[in-house]
Amino acid sequence: MKKLTILFILTAFLFAGCAKTVETSAELSTPDEATVDQATPDQTEKPTEKPTEPPTLDELAQARYDEILASKASGHAHLEHVEAIPQYPDMEAACEAMALTAAINRFGYDLGKEDIVDKYMVYADDCVTGYCGDPRTFYDGAGIYPPGLVTTTWNFINDRHAALYPFDTTGLGMDDLYKFLDAGCPVLIWTSVERQEPYFDGGTEYNGIFYPWFPTEHCVCLYGYDKSDGQVLVADSWYGTDEWEDASWFTELYNEIGKFSMILMDTSDLK
Repeated sequence: MKKLTILFILTAFLFAGCAKTVETSAELSTPDEATVDQATPDQTEKPTEKPTEPPTLDELAQARYDEILASKASGHAHLEHVEAIPQYPDMEAACEAMALTAAINRFGYDLGKEDIVDKYMVYADDCVTGYCGDPRTFYDGAGIYPPGLVTTTWNFINDRHAALYPFDTTGLGMDDLYKFLDAGCPVLIWTSVERQEPYFDGGTEYNGIFYPWFPTEHCVCLYGYDKSDGQVLVADSWYGTDEWEDASWFTELYNEIGKFSMILMDTSDLK
């Protein structure tokens, strides 16, 4: 009788343990109460990904600029639709405006001779951030360097919604500027009237760069070169001519004056 009682107690204990095990197992497998480690991929919350912002025009233009600068010059270029605009008789000291007009019109725009001077030119007293004096008269006009002429170009671009982008390329060597001609970008070069040896008379420092002043200061539009012939093609407003010149002397003057230049890039295909 005692043995039967013990057997009965053991049987009851084992039955209760099995029941508890089954109940616990059922609790663990309940989907609503699953832990993160046990959850399926559909049950796990995924982090929200931020949409990628498209590059800005500034970034696209800079990327193209860097790509051109890293390229190798072909040795020859001749841009079409560039034509020298004479500064005489009514724009005697407006060589920079005439060179810029020639560069802009190369892209199919129709700027008149006076448009840059009257509508878009920035004026200042330092010849760097703006034009100093009256560009219509030789004796009252001085000039403007790349920083101010780039700002002037932006005034035109913003007004006409033009697909162009100016870069101040001051400091680049002539061989690097040739690369931009290869890419279809006209180059504005600060040189000397009739390519005379310049004699400097003071100047202005701006952003760590010294901009000298000299009476024969002049700006032309460079739109071609030929390394094999040692020639450069220049639209010069002094006489209103488009001519091939000796590249060696042209480059020597450019270097001596301070390597002041700017380029104009077409951005119509940058999106």
